[in-house]
Amino acid sequence: MEKKYRDTETEQMMVEEPAATYNVSSSRNITSQELPNRNNVMEETVSVDEYFDELISLVHKDYASL
Repeated sequence: MEKKYRDTETEQMMVEEPAATYNVSSSRNITSQELPNRNNVMEETVSVDEYFDELISLVHKDYASL
């Protein structure tokens, strides 16, 4: 008794780059009212030095309580 096997074509696996999402036109236009106001952004922004000074002070406070 002889086994018969079907010939199956195996698809080769391929790795591809994802489709580019840049330079795709959008049907939604942003109005100037939706854009953030530069003055409002600057008021809410802290400098890098201020951020890390605050972070370091919190780390020192955590280690002081150990």
